[in-house]
Amino acid sequence: MQTPLKAWIVLLGSLFVLSAVAGCKKDEKEPKRQPEVTAGDELPPPQAPVVRPEPAAPVEPPCTMQTVYFAFDSSRLDAAAKASIEEAINCYRDRNEVVQIRLTGACDPRGTEEYNIALGERRASSVRSYMVALGMQGTEISVRSVGEEFATGTDDASWAMDRKVSAEAQ
Repeated sequence: MQTPLKAWIVLLGSLFVLSAVAGCKKDEKEPKRQPEVTAGDELPPPQAPVVRPEPAAPVEPPCTMQTVYFAFDSSRLDAAAKASIEEAINCYRDRNEVVQIRLTGACDPRGTEEYNIALGERRASSVRSYMVALGMQGTEISVRSVGEEFATGTDDASWAMDRKVSAEAQ
């Protein structure tokens, strides 16, 4: 014989199982949900198209002339000096550039101040003459000499770096 408590547990369990089975019945169709009507304010703002910048064309470096060096007590251009000048002139010509160039002649500290000023001038004039021979206009090139004023050398090797003509575009 079952006790009344057990009978109630069995009865409640049976009811639970029956209600679960009845809830799983799929014969009934759920009503379809209608899309919500909105005024459009609820939508996020349209995204602007992503504009990627065009890659920039590489910028060509400006035409420059390398410093021209000279032998002791000389204003004669060697092969390396001529090649450096030719490279600069070809760059200006290829780019169709018109520039004003100032050539500055310099010397090592040996010799008198007057002699070094004159030698620096001869060196700058030598470079100018070669540039004109290659097609530059003489009016585009000015020359000056600083003599030994900016010389920093203290021996033969460092004095060689003082004997030069440098070019500056203006």
